[in-house]
Amino acid sequence: MSHGPFDLRGIPLALHLNGPVDVPALLGACADVADRHPVLGRVRVTRTESTPERYPGVATAEAARPFDLERGPLARFTLVTVGPERVRLLFTAHGRVFDADSKDVLVRDLADAYFSRATLPGPTSHSSPVPSPYGASPGSPSARTGRRDGAGADGGAFQAPPDGAEEFWKERDREPAELVLPGLRAVPRGTGPGEIVEMVLGGAESGALTGAATALGATRFELLLAAVGVLLRRYGTSASPLALDLGTRTCETRDRVGPFVARVPFVPHPELDEGFPGYLRTVRAELHAMYRFRHAPPEPPSSPVLLSYRRRAAVPEFPGLGAGVEWTVFNGAAHGALHIQAVDAGLSLTLGLRFNPAAIDHDDVSRIAGHLRALLRAISAEPRAKVADLAEPPHPTPPEESPVTDLFVPAPGNVTEPPAGEDPITTEVREIWQEILRLDDIGLDEDLYDLGGHSLTITQIIARTRRRLGVEVSLDVFFDNPTIAGLVEEVTRLRGEAA
Repeated sequence: MSHGPFDLRGIPLALHLNGPVDVPALLGACADVADRHPVLGRVRVTRTESTPERYPGVATAEAARPFDLERGPLARFTLVTVGPERVRLLFTAHGRVFDADSKDVLVRDLADAYFSRATLPGPTSHSSPVPSPYGASPGSPSARTGRRDGAGADGGAFQAPPDGAEEFWKERDREPAELVLPGLRAVPRGTGPGEIVEMVLGGAESGALTGAATALGATRFELLLAAVGVLLRRYGTSASPLALDLGTRTCETRDRVGPFVARVPFVPHPELDEGFPGYLRTVRAELHAMYRFRHAPPEPPSSPVLLSYRRRAAVPEFPGLGAGVEWTVFNGAAHGALHIQAVDAGLSLTLGLRFNPAAIDHDDVSRIAGHLRALLRAISAEPRAKVADLAEPPHPTPPEESPVTDLFVPAPGNVTEPPAGEDPITTEVREIWQEILRLDDIGLDEDLYDLGGHSLTITQIIARTRRRLGVEVSLDVFFDNPTIAGLVEEVTRLRGEAA
């Protein structure tokens, strides 16, 4: 089987550690994780140094570096020192040995192994001994519990496919419908060059989604899947062009790193005259049927639109250190014409729309993201509406193109009024974060990475801070204290020096 260069790219993440990192213990933890998960094979661990300014380029290049599938290795760690007590651990693995849900397992096991190896801070740094991050001795069975399944996974109830799997998938083996999207010029197959448009639904938007899903007896994933189907129908697609990534973990495999994912076709497609609740029930019934047979998936479908969803775990504790994770590092590749990746952190939902720039332009994908956001808002406001009455996107090829949606400019009323008496710098910084992250309300001490932020987000915050507040903040502040409060402190300091 031949592979194009973009098929050889891996699934990356970046672990940020600030404080007195025990580097030998961290390198040992990398080795321990490789031993704990033999599927990774021989794991390469390298070290390098960088500056805060050069680090984003280093991380981007590392994420895009291809693998040699014949010679290996298929997984690698790169430990980057970016300054005193600032370490970034970049991990990338190929899809043959890794999947998106494996990120949670990997980071948790790294924290586990680091805890067992590190020289922990003494009583002078902590008022009490530092507990294991998992409430049990590292490596013990009770230290590795909890659900690690993909969207809709059942925790292992269907460990073996029941009879009828072949017939089930054969009934769904059909050519995908012709795809209709704004500005679409071609429909690429497989994996190719990619760009990305990201948006974060948080605060009131995220809460409204939860409320609508609860009212309709569905999960957030099921509601999102139905909304994507409605959007494609409103664009004019006559039947479903969708495929899904479904997790296949069981009780026995939920704590393992590996390629526990099945890519399957999704055929339900809404009619304009049916109610959204009725279509959502069809979506749920199809998903529940698919879960029974997901352990015997068909050949990967050629569907031009792919939807992936996962629930993100909390960042585990690395004793004595500040820790953050970039869960959605982009590797510069995209599957098909449009790949929608959803990462659900509970209080926020990050949507990354990956696309092939040879098939569709960035501005058109930004418009699609804006339409999806408007549709989710409409469903949240009126979850029992008819499909035809939900927010209608403009026709993909109008005589005069409507203005491009700027995802980094807040919609009217989307920025929360500042608290009474808040100083102007804090208000301005808060508004910049709300605009770029597209969140209604952000606490002063909320971590940027927990809100879905990443290297591109930081670049945008720095640029907007420069324009509005007249100071050039360093990347250092986002390593030391990636919060509104931390940025306000730095802006205030820089302005004082300038005065």
